Amino acid sequence: MKKILSLVLILFLIIAITACGNKEVEEKMLWDRIPMVMVEEQLYLDTGEKMPVEIDDSAIIGTITSEVDGSEIPTQNGQSNFGCVGAAYAYCDDGIVVMINNEWQFFRKETDKLSLEKVIELSKKGNELSWEDFEKYHSIDIGSGLYIRHYDIDKNYYLLIGGGSIDEKPMYIRLVKANNLDNYIDIRIDNIDDFISK
Repeated sequence: MKKILSLVLILFLIIAITACGNKEVEEKMLWDRIPMVMVEEQLYLDTGEKMPVEIDDSAIIGTITSEVDGSEIPTQNGQSNFGCVGAAYAYCDDGIVVMINNEWQFFRKETDKLSLEKVIELSKKGNELSWEDFEKYHSIDIGSGLYIRHYDIDKNYYLLIGGGSIDEKPMYIRLVKANNLDNYIDIRIDNIDDFISK
């Protein structure tokens, strides 16, 4: 009996530690966005991939001319949310490369972005919502021990989907107010219109 009680206690502690760790990750996500730059009215997002390419000076289409805070989305051409003012960029494959620390870093064109309107539409599926419903939208994997995907929506909201496996239904699909990570609803069961109007 003592062994079973000990195992249950250890399991509870592991779950509690994991939950605390995920809250810290969510808090960090409140302030940091994917590094991105706007070029010709299009956002390009950092992939973390270094590109071993030689870019001819004639292929350079511009430089980063201004920056916004890391929690913001650039709104002007030549603007980044990661600094590096003066860094050159050029088209490469289906994206651009930016010279960062003397290396070309690949930035991909922003894919379908999850909007609040799309979240409202998807919420109509209720408990039938799955990981697959969100596959076409760009996300960041922020899980540590669990699968947790973070989807930027706009400056006011983001979406978190979490679960033990992407082969199973998500444990939660949360629409979160960006200024308060404790203020959220599960879009499968809660009323989005009520949440947005508050």
